[in-house]
Amino acid sequence: MKESLVQWTLLQNLEYLSKTLDFNISVKKGQEISTDFGRIDFILENSLKNQIIVELETTLDTRSKRDYCFNQVLNYKNVSFSDKTDYCILYANETNARSKFIINDFGIANDVLIKTYSINDVKKLYTSTVERLSLSFGLAMPKPANYTICFLRWLNKILKPFRDLEKNTLTGIELSKYFTSQNTTNFKCYLRLALDFEMIQLHNGKFSIASNGLEYIQNYNPDIDVTNNLSSIDLTNEQKKILLRVITNGNWTAHKVNIYWFLRFLEVTNGEWIPNIKDFEKHKLDLVNGLFRTSYSSRTMYEFLSFACNWCMELGLVDRIKSSSYYDKIYLTPLGIEINNIFSMDLQLKKNRLNLNFKYLD
Repeated sequence: MKESLVQWTLLQNLEYLSKTLDFNISVKKGQEISTDFGRIDFILENSLKNQIIVELETTLDTRSKRDYCFNQVLNYKNVSFSDKTDYCILYANETNARSKFIINDFGIANDVLIKTYSINDVKKLYTSTVERLSLSFGLAMPKPANYTICFLRWLNKILKPFRDLEKNTLTGIELSKYFTSQNTTNFKCYLRLALDFEMIQLHNGKFSIASNGLEYIQNYNPDIDVTNNLSSIDLTNEQKKILLRVITNGNWTAHKVNIYWFLRFLEVTNGEWIPNIKDFEKHKLDLVNGLFRTSYSSRTMYEFLSFACNWCMELGLVDRIKSSSYYDKIYLTPLGIEINNIFSMDLQLKKNRLNLNFKYLD
């Protein structure tokens, strides 16, 4: 198990970490903090404002790994964010016995706390943590599905023929007016978007515009009639309201599920990172694949997270802070928090219906 996954699991389970360190954690003060003396894995604080700087390791069976760990901790001795600071090596109990003696001797000689955890225990804890965060109140959702759909404003292009032709029902050829053909992948992606957001309905091989779609085209941006690129026109506020109403109506179509999972991704990562490169770190990929119960490559996951982020940004649910590193930060807006709460309440109600107890009728 990689050190990064161990760290993520431990910091998601502070009660377990408190027992492991024999330190009553009140708050996590920081993690992966860069200093002039190296990058600190994480810093914890108790209710008395005592702090502990932790150097986290997996097994320390080789001399090179031990020496690196020892040097790191000794360097950290030059850093303190509190007058009451302890320094700790937290490593895997699966380390061989000989190495444990060496590590304990180092701790005694240098006034460094030595603590261990079980990799097997953390693996189990990781699995339960991912399950806890990937379910909403015990009701499982379908896996997210990656589609080549970048923006919700693409709805402008596929719905415009209803407005142009002033008809409520169109054939596939009529609906694909602004596409090369109704048989292209491009058209099918736009069609899926319109179906999932309940803008149109399919009946006997023809497409009828739904009430949501009618309201949507009535609120087009005025630029829709003067542009050569229908997909580039931004959503109006009224169109955003329509889409928000649709995604919170409890009908979990594929693209709504994708938005749900993206919001869960933000909860799990605290919005601390979203990749802005296609080939990002494997341990981060493993984390998200574990959450989504998928096996996406880094490129596919990058595309999914990027597209889902675009949708949420268009609707005003999130803001993204660009960075010069490989990862950006992202956070929920007040509207995003409200929508996320609605998702949770809807799923809670669905769970309650499924588990309704009829014993009182017996």
